[in-house]
Amino acid sequence: MELNQIRYFLNLADTLNFTEAAIRSGVSQPTLTRAIQRLEQELGGTLVYRDGKDSRLTALGREIRAEFAAIADREQRIRAISLNRVRGRRETLTLGLVNTIAPALITGFLQHSLRQMPMLELVLQPITRDQGMELLLSGQIDGCFCTDPTAGNTKIATVEMFRERLLLAMAQGHRLANEASVSLAELSEQPYLDRLQCEFRTRVQNHLHERAIIMIPRLRSEREDLIQQAVAAGVGVCMLPERSAIVGGLTLRPVDTLDLSRTVAFQSVSGSGTAVALRQLRMLIERYVWS
Repeated sequence: MELNQIRYFLNLADTLNFTEAAIRSGVSQPTLTRAIQRLEQELGGTLVYRDGKDSRLTALGREIRAEFAAIADREQRIRAISLNRVRGRRETLTLGLVNTIAPALITGFLQHSLRQMPMLELVLQPITRDQGMELLLSGQIDGCFCTDPTAGNTKIATVEMFRERLLLAMAQGHRLANEASVSLAELSEQPYLDRLQCEFRTRVQNHLHERAIIMIPRLRSEREDLIQQAVAAGVGVCMLPERSAIVGGLTLRPVDTLDLSRTVAFQSVSGSGTAVALRQLRMLIERYVWS
């Protein structure tokens, strides 16, 4: 059974005239007649009584008319959805999200953007910092929330969102939690937990090595939630961007002489050829208050 057969039958059911139904369907009368005959063979019963120039639906024809009308209506809805996407009224954007960026501020913005763009659908894809540019230029993602974006590529548009300092995270009940800052000597005495995906790892290690401090991690993991939960439970301390806490029970303090920060930004391919929805999303990012 084909959709064309269903449309031909519905036109015939409306007109009860093979010639007029063929005109409505945009086919010749013999083509429409053969299509109805094939449909009757597939359904195993007569749909239309033919009495000279007069035609009328059989009981089977009357019963299936409503069902066929529902199928035709569903097809039209599907075509409308497709056209809406093509014309930009409904569009899906796939966005990369560097996995060390905490979700709180991002989800707040996403809630705002989905409210402002009710026809927008977003797909979030976790990525590492080094993957963003390659995925953008290859077209695998439409945009990405990244850290310390690479500058100088004229094909990429960058919107800086906010900066955040690198701090020392500890459990709320930790003895250093009441201090305004933590000295390197105090840091060296703490059991250290290593966030393997942290963009600051090499710079922190170099800073400590220059001062003859070697931190031997007691726990290493790429899992942000696991490391942070262990810190909150009092297992040890870790270095953490100030807005990147994703578990409760953490206190963050600066470390003396360790002055590092990162920029969180949104990147996408530049140019007027980019999707309308992507340009609108980029504008919302520029205007959003990242507090």
